[in-house]
Amino acid sequence: MFTTTSSARFAGGAWPVGYERRRLIALWHQAAARATDEQRPVLVCYTIAVQPRDALQVWSTFTRLHLGDCCFWELPDQGSALVGLGVVTANETTGQERFAEATAAWRTLCQRAVIGSEDSVDKNSGPVLVGGFAFDALPEQTALWEGFPEGLLILPRLLYQQRAQKASLTISALLEPGCDVETHAQEAESLLARLRTHESNTEQRAGVEHEAGAKGQGRLVARDIQPPEEWQRTIAHAVEAIRGGAYEKVVLARSVEVTQPEAPFEIEETLTRLRESYSGAYVFAFQRGGRYFVGATPERLIYARDGQLRTMALAGSYPRGATEEEDQRLGAELLSSAKNRQEHEFVVSLIRTALADLCSKVWVADAPHLLRLKNIQHLETPIFGELLPGRSVLEALEVLHPTPAVGGLPRQAALEAIRAHEQLDRGWYAGPVGWVDAQGNGEFAVALRSALVEGNKATLFAGCGIVAGSNPEGEYAESCWKLQVMLRGLGGEDCEIAK
Repeated sequence: MFTTTSSARFAGGAWPVGYERRRLIALWHQAAARATDEQRPVLVCYTIAVQPRDALQVWSTFTRLHLGDCCFWELPDQGSALVGLGVVTANETTGQERFAEATAAWRTLCQRAVIGSEDSVDKNSGPVLVGGFAFDALPEQTALWEGFPEGLLILPRLLYQQRAQKASLTISALLEPGCDVETHAQEAESLLARLRTHESNTEQRAGVEHEAGAKGQGRLVARDIQPPEEWQRTIAHAVEAIRGGAYEKVVLARSVEVTQPEAPFEIEETLTRLRESYSGAYVFAFQRGGRYFVGATPERLIYARDGQLRTMALAGSYPRGATEEEDQRLGAELLSSAKNRQEHEFVVSLIRTALADLCSKVWVADAPHLLRLKNIQHLETPIFGELLPGRSVLEALEVLHPTPAVGGLPRQAALEAIRAHEQLDRGWYAGPVGWVDAQGNGEFAVALRSALVEGNKATLFAGCGIVAGSNPEGEYAESCWKLQVMLRGLGGEDCEIAK
């Protein structure tokens, strides 16, 4: 299949995958020798430059290779994406120390790793962990979130990365002491060969399958898991507790079960709808067997690159208007709303304080602006920092999560109230999802506007920030606006929630 010259190239095909075969073989031998010398597994990674592809087409190709779970992460309007296939190693952590344990395990693995690339590859490409963390590590996990532990960061066997107009593929393996290195190297080459074949076939089938998927979309049936009146009573009790001084703010969530009786949900179709409707959001999907956690969240928790950190405060919500005039009016009301501005300032203050020990400098924008999405708008304030030397994006997660936007204030009192009264296993909903590379750079978003999908059933989540001025009926209406993101993503433009 491949020549023994210094460069093996696919002839023809829509996506030629090329690599320097001798360099790949040399890297695998180097890693195997190190594993034997140190008597412990050694990670080996090789990154090659490829022509950019549509991220969803890469997802389609990867899923058809049937080599394990896939993951998808994209910022559509920025042209950046990560698509992963298979599992080389899974960094699973539990408890309150899960962020610190994940940081230490990844650093240890990278220190011994053998990492190489083509000369033309962008310096920021290479091995990446992708995954997420549960909102709260203390409550016992229910069967709903089986396969999605409190912390899970996966190194994909094959990873497609794209930034702007540059793209790469990273193939990785974990070599044990005394392993058959020739067999492992042949497996790597075989995977690249299969990729090209399936990519060409995927292109030929894409139009037909997309049309078939659209025609096969059935009606959706949605129902509240917790009766609306009961959830609103919980909100009313929280308002009383806030007015009594128990805490300043608490975020309470609800869930909705959506079924499609005629057919299972197609994740690729859902991702297509989400990226088209919410191109400014983080569109993501994480597969665990036959289950998918999928969504489109507007809230960045943190981005870190070369010591520069970016985050934001996102809190306070209003619906979008049906007309330009109504939209402007609602936006002005949100900016001047005392309840929403108070909620927003809670978030800004806590983030600034949390970053003080992690950064040498922190800057906060003077005032919030409107972040407008398809059916909802939020108050947003950008925040910047300079990370102290040697600090990782995972360490920033530990001090930032959960922000008051998804937990409350003070943090501990709000978390205790959520555990006691919410009656919901949040799992990864409202937790950090994203990626981290070998240099400690990375990006994590808060998993809002999301659903857990299995077959023809999906569980959707939405939460609201409760403060002293909250109204239970108004909070329920706000949660319904937020649920519309995933209802539309699943194909339910006209779907109403049964009460």
